[in-house]
Amino acid sequence: MKQPLSPFVPRLTAFHLKLLAMTFMLIDHIGCFLLNRDTDAYILCRSWGRLAFPIFCFLIAEGAKYTRSLPQYMARLAAFAFISTPPFNLVHGERWYAFDHLNVFFTLLFGLTAIAAVKEWIPRILRRLGKIRLAEKENICALLALPVCAALYWTAYALNTDYGGYGVAAILIFWLLRNHPAAAWGSFALITFIGQDWYFVGRGFTGLNEIISCNPYDMIAHRVWERNYTLKFFNSRQMLAPLALFPCLLYNGQKGGSVKRSAFVKYAFYSFYPLHLTAIWLVQLFTVK
Repeated sequence: MKQPLSPFVPRLTAFHLKLLAMTFMLIDHIGCFLLNRDTDAYILCRSWGRLAFPIFCFLIAEGAKYTRSLPQYMARLAAFAFISTPPFNLVHGERWYAFDHLNVFFTLLFGLTAIAAVKEWIPRILRRLGKIRLAEKENICALLALPVCAALYWTAYALNTDYGGYGVAAILIFWLLRNHPAAAWGSFALITFIGQDWYFVGRGFTGLNEIISCNPYDMIAHRVWERNYTLKFFNSRQMLAPLALFPCLLYNGQKGGSVKRSAFVKYAFYSFYPLHLTAIWLVQLFTVK
């Protein structure tokens, strides 16, 4: 007789994590684009929504581990990045062809490209140079790929993609520390906190000494509420993002879903992003005066 699973045995597949991330993202976007910012519902939706992006970053790293072809994986992300551009712009109230703020698929693409540099590009160059042993050491490859990763970080920042360079760094962290979950999530929590600090620096901090000299309450409460800073993603709610570790810790390493319908399910997940943004835009058209 089959023994029941222990509650401590990981039991979530990648399929389940994708469903969770999509749900959190939908809740976040309903709050962001359809609710009044002065309501408790808006705050609740936006807070739950902070869990979506870390799960997507984690899944990109997992996908890079198991994919048969990184170039094809990158091509799919690129295709849906451009497909998602019109609904992304429209839901933000902009022209459908504007490119001054890019959707999250571009961030995921840049993050996956950084992984490709570490996993395939640098090792391939080293093998062609006859440095076979160096090509097998990921820490050496990561060090040599640092200029490429830095360029991708700043490109995401310069192009104003959703989550920008922070997102690229998160994806790379989940890849490099994929065998060390505690270190991966600890590092993600650290860059989340640092990212918030740097956003405050750009909004009026006088320098590193001011950051070091103030306590966390002063940094968040005084800097935000008393000085009325207008924040984007790097606000106090973003500090909830590392809580996404709890569903990810239940991940069992399995793909999940029906094998026969894997292609359909894969593209259904990709398509959800532009489709749900289109639906939200249509709701905006008929409800927002």
